[in-house]
Order: sequence, then structure tokens, then C-alpha cells
Amino acid sequence: MDSFIAAMEGIVEDLYGHVHRVSSLASAVGRQMALDADDVDRLATVGALHDIGKIHIDPTILAKPGPLEALELTRLRRHPEIGFAMTVDLFDRQVAEAILFHHERFDGDGYPFGLRAEEIPLLARVVLVADAFDAITSHRSYQPALSVDHAIGEITGHAGTQFDPDVVEAFLTVIDQHAPVTALPSAFPVAAAAR
Repeated sequence: MDSFIAAMEGIVEDLYGHVHRVSSLASAVGRQMALDADDVDRLATVGALHDIGKIHIDPTILAKPGPLEALELTRLRRHPEIGFAMTVDLFDRQVAEAILFHHERFDGDGYPFGLRAEEIPLLARVVLVADAFDAITSHRSYQPALSVDHAIGEITGHAGTQFDPDVVEAFLTVIDQHAPVTALPSAFPVAAAAR
């Protein structure tokens, strides 16, 4: 895993912060959902490697400060499939599948396959929430960091559409345990949804 993280350096924006925050938050949500220790460990790995496929995406697309054109978006949306291909023979298959499906939405409007609800592995549904929270609250080339309150509002407002409501409920409990909300970014030292 360390070699994959090293490969992402300079490609994935705020790499070390982002992947470690997603890993930490996804694991905490998994524990709150009473997942077994192996699944919590898998969440930590998926959180760290969910964007590994981006190392094969044109860096100008990743760093573009603004909306992507249709072709750029199509290329970017290949990163889960690339990440799956990179990890499937090296990690637990559930880890690779969670990387593959981490942009699938609960309502079926995600990518790459348009899976919905329980068709999406639970680990991927957990990582989607953790990734979105960090994408909203972190500075990116295409958007400034927004507040934790805003992120919570976005995630709760999209429970049942973008996000699994059960995962959102566990996420809110984890967030509440790190109250006050203004202290949360330092509690998870590690930000619209992730690309």
C-alpha cells in the first residue's frame, strides 16, 4: 500500500491529507455500524487507495480549476475501473470492489455501472460518504473548502439519493461524537462531492 500511496504523490491533490482523512472517517463509520474488524480494516485500506486509478488520468484534468468538459469528465470517471484493475490481484477482492464502486450512488445515478442501493457493496457506500465529506471540507483546484456544517447539510440532504441512509445515520453519529462541529477538521486531521 505504501508504494501505491507514493505513486499518487503529486497526482492526487492533497494526497496525504485526503486519503488519510477518508481512511480514518470511513473506518470510524464502519465501527459505528458494528462491522467486523476485517471490514473496518478493509475500509481503512479502501479509504487510502480509492483514488489510486487517478495516477493514470491526465494531471491537467485533475488540476483543472473549473468545470470539466464532457470528454474530460468521461476520462476522469475511468479512475475507479483503473483502480480496480490495479488492486484486484494484490488486495482482498472486497477492497478492489469497493474501489471500483466508490462513486456509485444509492439512487443508481453514479458511475461506472449505475448500481443502486444494496447492489453497491456496503464498503463502497461507506467510502462514498467519507470521500464526499472530505471533498466538501477541503480546498480543491475546482472549489474552495466549505464548512463542516455545509458538508453535513449536503450529506443529510442527499441521504436516500446519493448516499445510503443507514451510512449517513452512522456518519452523523461519528460526527456528533467529535462535537463541537467546528473542531471536527482537527479531529480528523486529514471537502459539492469528490470528482
